[in-house]
Amino acid sequence: MGAGGLKGRIRMVLEPVASLAARLGVSPSAITVAGFALSVLSGWAFWAGWFRAAGGLLLAAGICDMVDGATARAGGRVSASGAFLDSTLDRYSEIAALTGACLYYLSVPGAPDMVTAVAVFLALSGSLMVSYVKARAEAVGTSCDVGIAERPERMVVLIVGAFAGPALFRWAAWILAVLSHVTAAQRVRHVLPKLRA
Repeated sequence: MGAGGLKGRIRMVLEPVASLAARLGVSPSAITVAGFALSVLSGWAFWAGWFRAAGGLLLAAGICDMVDGATARAGGRVSASGAFLDSTLDRYSEIAALTGACLYYLSVPGAPDMVTAVAVFLALSGSLMVSYVKARAEAVGTSCDVGIAERPERMVVLIVGAFAGPALFRWAAWILAVLSHVTAAQRVRHVLPKLRA
């Protein structure tokens, strides 16, 4: 499912919330920063072993991530600076959450789980590469909204894995690792022929 799939459906559901926020004069950037703060807290919760709390915080952060842009559009406050801030903090949000999960598996008392820690690291690196390939593609003048695991899909896997607890989160980490790198590869494959042409 691409950008027009899951992301579009969620935005449609949250549109009334965004409209209300715009009418109340809530700053879209404030919503963006709030989502980032929730993601940082989720990273801490992961590290502490409170996976379900981390999942709840990530869910709230994901809602903020969907509402901030919609609020900007509803209130006529769309700006390049807001889009830049949103994209930048999205990357830091993923770093915060997945770093917390990685630290948890590295510090399990008496039995550090290096295999899962590596999976989480691969998921993080893959997520960053998905965003990097898109940014580079747009920098050279081509679009790149393709791939099986864009940010909304990755967030769903991460949140469901968190609610499932540490044991089942291992599977979510590997799913994220594989899907994110596959998505990055799909984007490279999509962009290169356009540039060569």
